[in-house]
Amino acid sequence: MKKVIVSICTISFLLLLTACDNKEVTYVGVNAEILEINSELNGFVVKGLDENSILGEKCYINCENPSIYFIYVNNETGKTIDLEFDDFVVGDAITVDVNSVENKYALTSRVQLITQRK
Repeated sequence: MKKVIVSICTISFLLLLTACDNKEVTYVGVNAEILEINSELNGFVVKGLDENSILGEKCYINCENPSIYFIYVNNETGKTIDLEFDDFVVGDAITVDVNSVENKYALTSRVQLITQRK
């Protein structure tokens, strides 16, 4: 009887360990065009550039978090340059990493400028 109880406790403990696995967050890079820039709130109003984009025709991208990084890759040289929020202009094509979009609102961790600058 003692072995059965120990076995049940061991199995329960192992089951508990596997059930407490950390959920990994998946971010998707989505192509968009900047329609408006809100400098007060550090955010962009964008429209999705891809067919059936999760961003739709208008979506607000919140860029307030100081850990968000803004980058630009020069396609000719391959050089990556860090940008600031103020470096973006209306009409720029961008790629934003989003986890989900709710009520036309999304949080991001990265914004990459696709529009090539000279």
